Amino acid sequence: MEGGAYGAGKAGGAFDPYTLVRQPHTILRVVSWLFSIVVFGSIVNEGYLNSASEGEEFCIYNRNPNACSYGVAVGVLAFLTCLLYLALDVYFPQISSVKDRKKAVLSDIGVSAWEMHS
Repeated sequence: MEGGAYGAGKAGGAFDPYTLVRQPHTILRVVSWLFSIVVFGSIVNEGYLNSASEGEEFCIYNRNPNACSYGVAVGVLAFLTCLLYLALDVYFPQISSVKDRKKAVLSDIGVSAWEMHS
């Protein structure tokens, strides 16, 4: 097994899509990306109902519009975060600076910990 700086074999290596797709964290990011689409898509499409007796639509979650807004916001932020870190996974082998690699890995860990806490 080759040693590397912060999770990569050789800094400055060429992009290999086959290796990228086979990595477990890439697979989990894609799955998380799909789940985020399901979360905000389902709330946007079916989270609000129109009542015949009332003239306006309401959120199905206890008629609280903040609940629907929160769900959509979490889904959109998860979607954007997954896209950002997928792009970082693609770009990561070309990062040659150990300090920049460390920042990328620590930001990934920090965002993941924050998401788990929320």
